[in-house]
Amino acid sequence: MANIIGTDISFYQDDPQTPQGVNFIKMRANASFVIVRAGQNLWGDRDFKVNWSESKAAGLPRGSYWFYDSRIDPKLQADKWISMFDGDFGELPLWCDFEDNYNGSFKGWKNWYNFIERVKQLIPPGKEIGVYTGYYYWRENTVAASIPNASLNYFKQYPLWIANYGVASPLVPAPWETWTLWQFTDNGDGTLYGVESLNIDLNYFNGDIADFRARFNLSDEPLPPPPPPSNNYRVTVASLKVREGPGLSFAQTGSVKLNEIVEKIGSNSDGTWLNIRKLDDSLSGWSFAAYLQNVSGSTPPDADDGSDDGNTPPPDDEDTNWYRVTASSLKIRTGPGLEYDAIGTFTFGELVEKLDASPDNQWLKVRSKDGTKEGWSFGEYLLSIHDPSTEPPPAIVVPEHSDKNWYRVNTNTLNVREMPSLTAKIITTLAKNDVIPGLDESNLQWLQIQKLDGSIGWCSRDYLVQVSTTSRPSSIAQRLYPGVTYLRKDLTSPRNVVVHVIAIDLQTQKLEFLVTPSPNNTDVLCTRTTSQFLEEFKLHAAINGGYFSYLSVADPQAACPNGGDPVRISDYAASRGKIYSPKKTAQPEIFIGQKNQVTFEKESGKVFNAVSGDRMVVKDGKVVKNLAAQDPNPRTAIGLNRNGRWLTWMVVDGRQAGYSEGVTFPELAELLISYGVYTGANMDGGGSSAMVIRGADGKARILNSPIDMNKPGKERAVGNHLGLFIKP
Repeated sequence: MANIIGTDISFYQDDPQTPQGVNFIKMRANASFVIVRAGQNLWGDRDFKVNWSESKAAGLPRGSYWFYDSRIDPKLQADKWISMFDGDFGELPLWCDFEDNYNGSFKGWKNWYNFIERVKQLIPPGKEIGVYTGYYYWRENTVAASIPNASLNYFKQYPLWIANYGVASPLVPAPWETWTLWQFTDNGDGTLYGVESLNIDLNYFNGDIADFRARFNLSDEPLPPPPPPSNNYRVTVASLKVREGPGLSFAQTGSVKLNEIVEKIGSNSDGTWLNIRKLDDSLSGWSFAAYLQNVSGSTPPDADDGSDDGNTPPPDDEDTNWYRVTASSLKIRTGPGLEYDAIGTFTFGELVEKLDASPDNQWLKVRSKDGTKEGWSFGEYLLSIHDPSTEPPPAIVVPEHSDKNWYRVNTNTLNVREMPSLTAKIITTLAKNDVIPGLDESNLQWLQIQKLDGSIGWCSRDYLVQVSTTSRPSSIAQRLYPGVTYLRKDLTSPRNVVVHVIAIDLQTQKLEFLVTPSPNNTDVLCTRTTSQFLEEFKLHAAINGGYFSYLSVADPQAACPNGGDPVRISDYAASRGKIYSPKKTAQPEIFIGQKNQVTFEKESGKVFNAVSGDRMVVKDGKVVKNLAAQDPNPRTAIGLNRNGRWLTWMVVDGRQAGYSEGVTFPELAELLISYGVYTGANMDGGGSSAMVIRGADGKARILNSPIDMNKPGKERAVGNHLGLFIKP
C-alpha cells in the first residue's frame, strides 16, 4: 500500500512582494489533498480566502487548521476560525493545531477542550474535527501534566495529525493507537508543488487513494481532472513551425499560430519537442515544446484560437482594452498595490478587459471575459492582444526598502521563523554581520525581516543592532550561501555610484560554475537574459559574460526555437569541457577549472569553463596603465585575490541619474582593488550588465538595476553568462 501525499500551506507559501499566488493546478498534479491555515490568535491568515477558493477550483480536497494561541480566550479563537468559512467548510476535517509555547493564561489541555467544544457548537452536524500536534509536546502537556485518564481519552475521538520528521514511521502519543495524517517533513520542494516558498510541509495519509476517499466520504469516481490536462497546449508565439520529426533538421509541414489549442500525442525522450495534432485533425507533427503552454480543456471559452465565436472583442485599432494573462497565476486585488487584499486569481492565457489604470499605469483594473471576476492586477503580467510581443515578464527586482530601518546581525547564526515565536517553524537563517531591513516592527521582541532571496520571517531583536533609521545604509552585506556573500556599496564620489559584489570563497565545497553552453558546439548561440539563464539551468547566482554580435539569418525562429536572437560569441568560450568558441583574440580570457581553480589569460590544465572579457583593468594589485578613461557607464567585472582563493563578481549600475551614473575603467579598477582583487578584467558592460540570484521561490531575483533601451530595471538578452550552482 502506498501512502498518498498532501500539503499544508499558509501565507508563507506566497511571496507578498509578487503579484503571483499559489499555483494549485501544479499542486494538484503532485498532491492528493491540501490543508490550509486559517489563522492564529484572533488573526485570520491573509491568504486563507484565496487559498481556500483556488484550491477548490483546482479540485483538491481541502482541510483547514487553526494555530491555537494560549494568550487568547479559546472561545474567541473558535469564533474567529469558523467566521472565516462563509459556509464552505471543505471536504476534510478542521484540524486544531496544538503546539504553542506562549505560556499564556489559556494554556493546557483544559483550554484545548474548551476550544474544541466551542468549534463543535459552531459547525454543521457531522463535520469532523481533528488534532494536530507533536509526540513530545503532547506528552509534556497531557500525561506529564497529570491529565486524568478520562480527560485524555476524550481526545481519542478525534483523528490524529502527527508531526514527526526524519523517521521511518511516526511516534503516536496516548490516547491514540494510530495516526490519520503524518507530517513527515517541513522541507518539501516548494517549486514542485506550485508555491513561491522554497520549502513546503508534506504529509502522508495513512492509506492509499481508495482508503482516502472512503475515510473522508469522497466520491469513488475519480476527481475531475485539474486544468490544465497534460495533452492540451496553447501556442505562445505568433507562428510556430510544425516539422516531420523532433529537430530543426526535419522538413516543415505547416505551422500553428498564437493562442491556437493543439493536442499532444507524444514527445521526444527529453521533452524538448512535442508531437502535436490540430484539433480539427488538419495537421500533425513536431513542434518545439518551449513555445507550447498547458491550457485548460480543449478550447476554453476565453481562449483566442483565431475563430470568431461572437464573443472575441473586435480587433479594431481603437479597441485597446483587452489583455491576456501571461503569468501562470495572477492575483486580483481590491486596489492598485500589493498592500490591498487578494480576492482571487486569473490564470495563464485568460482574456480580461481593462476598466481602469493606476496613475503610473503599473496596475490595471480588469474584468474577466465572463464578468465573474473583477479587480486590480499587476500590469507587467497583462499583455495587450494588440501587442503580440513574446518577451517574457521581467524577473523580480530586489526591493530597495529605502524607507525601512535596517539592522545588523551580531551573533554567528540567527534563525528566521515563520511567526514571532520560538516554537514557530524555522524558514531560513541569517549569518553574523548580515544587514537586513525590518518590515514589521510592531512586536517589541521580534522583528519581521526580508532577505535578498525574498524570504520573509521573524527573528529575535536580541541579536540585532540597528544601523539606520528609515533609510537604506550606504554599505550592506548578506551571506547568500556558505562561502558566498553579497555586498553593496552606495558612493557619492566622484558621482552617484551603486556597486554590487558577490564574493566567492573557492575553497568552499559544493560549488560548481557554468558558462552558457552551446547547443550545437559552435560559437552561434541564442540570446537569453541573465535571469533566464539562471532559471533554465537552475543556478544560484549569475552575471552576464562576454561580447557577442548579432547574426542576420533567414529564419531566426528556426535558428533559435527556444526564443532569443541568434548571435556569434566574439571571443574564446568554453562550457563544461567543450570549447565552442576557439577564437584567440586580444581580449582577456578567464578560465575556471573543474576543481574551481581560476586563472586569467592562461589556462591551467585542461580547459573546463572559459569566458572572455573586454580588457584587463587590474594586474599585480595595481591599476593597468593607459586605460582609456571613457565616459562613466554600467560595468561588469571579474577579479581574483592574490592567493587565488576569493573570486569577485562586480556589477556597477549606470546611466540612471540620481541613482547611479556608472564608472570609468580606472575607477572600476580602483573599486576592484578596494575589494582585495589582485587580477581583474572588465567584461561586457553597458546595457548588458546584470547580477542575479535564485530566490527562495526558485525564481530569479535581480540584485542590480540593469538598463536596456534606456529602461531602468529592464534586462538585456545577451550571448553568454557565468553562473554558480551550489550542490545539495
